[in-house]
Amino acid sequence: MGVTIEGQRKENWVLMRRQRDRRALVKKIMTRSRKSLEAHRRPCRSIDRRVKMLKELVPNTKPSEGLDGLFRQTADYILALEMKVRVMQTMVQVLTETDCV
Repeated sequence: MGVTIEGQRKENWVLMRRQRDRRALVKKIMTRSRKSLEAHRRPCRSIDRRVKMLKELVPNTKPSEGLDGLFRQTADYILALEMKVRVMQTMVQVLTETDCV
């Protein structure tokens, strides 16, 4: 049983196609991993940007306290602002009542 030239060409073509398919698969895997790494990094940048903005909004933030401390300070600041709003609302009510009488 001898292999004809036509058979060799077909065999070579099949081998070349398999190699091309393997290269495409490797390229796809490598590209996917890079994309997933970039996608993984994006939220971190987004979180860092939001934490920086929160630090700018909340007065007297201490960088040494970390995120836990920042969130506590933010909660305290929100409570203080709510209290100020209540006091101002009460003052407005009192002042509008005395003006009408």
